[in-house]
Amino acid sequence: MAIEQRNVYFGPHWKRDPSLIKVPDSEGLFTIPVRALNITWGNDPHFWQWIKLNEEETKSTGFVEAALLDQVNWLEVTGKLDISSMKLAMDKTYTVYYILKFTVDAFGWHSVPIKFRVKKDNAQEIKPTELLLEPYRKKPNEWHEIPVGKLNFVEDKETQVISVIEFGMFEVDSDRWKGGMVLGGIKFMPDYNGHELEFERSADSKLQIYVGCEIAKY
Repeated sequence: MAIEQRNVYFGPHWKRDPSLIKVPDSEGLFTIPVRALNITWGNDPHFWQWIKLNEEETKSTGFVEAALLDQVNWLEVTGKLDISSMKLAMDKTYTVYYILKFTVDAFGWHSVPIKFRVKKDNAQEIKPTELLLEPYRKKPNEWHEIPVGKLNFVEDKETQVISVIEFGMFEVDSDRWKGGMVLGGIKFMPDYNGHELEFERSADSKLQIYVGCEIAKY
């Protein structure tokens, strides 16, 4: 069954298609296209629309399609990563980037921060990164790679438990309407600059996961 047909059964909300997530490339980069994410109200064209990217945008972003936010007062986009299927390089830090841009008439981003969250399995959630996206909105029609946190996977041979990472972007507190954001997807890029953060440790898994968030400088 096609993903569009499958989502008919989920009403107004878009349910992710995890089969669209590919293993890392030769440089360790892997991407999560927007259809591989859960989007609240994403299956209702009054709020979100699917748009095809042109050749230049696809080359720039690595994605062929994006989701255009027309208007919502409940922003919730979430995803899940099954570590066992990803063939991730051990002992490497990955920076998480949201790939997005804003239209010239985007609105509602100037006063309320967006929360970016990461957690492992059912463990306690790491303190979210909060970002005001207004500086990015002021550069319309320009794609941005917005760093929202870091993940470090360390192999632990003493246990056989495999972990799942859950993540998302949210603004569900203010009831403020916002629109004009175009979301291409998420990128996980290996970090080679040796930058160290203070990580939260999960010691009960085969892949010990350290999660740290830092505010994007703009």
